[in-house]
Amino acid sequence: MAVPKKRRSKAKGRTRLSNWKAKGRTTADKALNLAKSIVKKRSTFIFDPKKKKVEENSSKDENNNVKVEQTAEDNITEQ
Repeated sequence: MAVPKKRRSKAKGRTRLSNWKAKGRTTADKALNLAKSIVKKRSTFIFDPKKKKVEENSSKDENNNVKVEQTAEDNITEQ
């Protein structure tokens, strides 16, 4: 189990906590602003979950093809 080498000061801990909370606030504000703009029909944002899945699957396929090509080259050089 990972154990810290030195004790973190209260000031560092508090700044890390405040930064973590601030990041959540900013993302919440961005989401709220996006929702407001969509409701007022001023937004050009379009979310298509199917498109995201297709992109993820294509990137996985490309990675698998690269691995297959590398292993085939390695087999040729070994023989």
